[in-house]
Amino acid sequence: MVSYTEQMDDKTFRYKLQIPLIEKDYGKNAVEVLRTCALVAEYASEHTPDQIRAFQKGVEINPQVWLRLLALHRDERLKKHLEHLPASYTTLYAIHRMKDEEIDAAVQQGVIHPKASSYTILNWSKEFRLTSGEDVPPWRCLVVFDQAVDGADLADMQSRMNQIAQEYGAKLIGEQDYSPADSREDEIKKEWMGRLAYEIRTLALPVFQRMTEDYRSKAGIEHIDDFLNNDLIAFGGILRNDAKFHQGGVHYSSPLYVYRLALEYLKTDSRSQRFNYKRRLRDLAVKQPELKDLIGEVIETYMTV
Repeated sequence: MVSYTEQMDDKTFRYKLQIPLIEKDYGKNAVEVLRTCALVAEYASEHTPDQIRAFQKGVEINPQVWLRLLALHRDERLKKHLEHLPASYTTLYAIHRMKDEEIDAAVQQGVIHPKASSYTILNWSKEFRLTSGEDVPPWRCLVVFDQAVDGADLADMQSRMNQIAQEYGAKLIGEQDYSPADSREDEIKKEWMGRLAYEIRTLALPVFQRMTEDYRSKAGIEHIDDFLNNDLIAFGGILRNDAKFHQGGVHYSSPLYVYRLALEYLKTDSRSQRFNYKRRLRDLAVKQPELKDLIGEVIETYMTV
């Protein structure tokens, strides 16, 4: 096989590799992403561990992301389905973690396509394993602290741990959020609600930290989890008062509001309420085009039951 670097000098090669890694834009389609992965693999094969670490530091790439790009390069199965694969590195990694029969079935059913999200892939994989009798029981762990941790630090820790867990098709949930499911449908619904809760906690943390203690008290926000359960009108009021989303007299909704509406959709059994939440999101996609892609993904992933 002809090397990517055989027809370019080291300076040109480094430039070709550095740009996508620095910009965190590995390619506009699956072919380009896998080409970036091939460049990473070639660089790794021709340099020492110390040189690799220095290069990683220079382009500010997480070593775990580097390893995942290498794993994508080694996965020959991906090259068989290039026309179906998405350009998202995280979605490609979710596909990489699937079994051979799962990939084949997902392609045939149209689950794997250029616009597929990692959430869609992970949800489908779980359902596939359930129907195949391969349900995976939860792995319970105990986290022990040397000293008391407040709500904001606990949410931050859980968010950072979930960033790793999600790459393995898993999630970390608090004991208060966990209860055995009564049915497969309920289990999937609770899983979706857990993922939305994770997104809300993650995005709400900086908002929570920007709030003064006096304002938290007036808004009825004591812990980060209050963003999951407080009145939706009060929730919107907090976002309207947050400086990041209230500029020049104009209120800009955030992804945090999108995820909260999706969570409310799953909480209610009222068809009219669900219709209303979905309509509000679609109206928001028109008013704020920058949220259109996220809203489309959230509706497709969580608001179909």
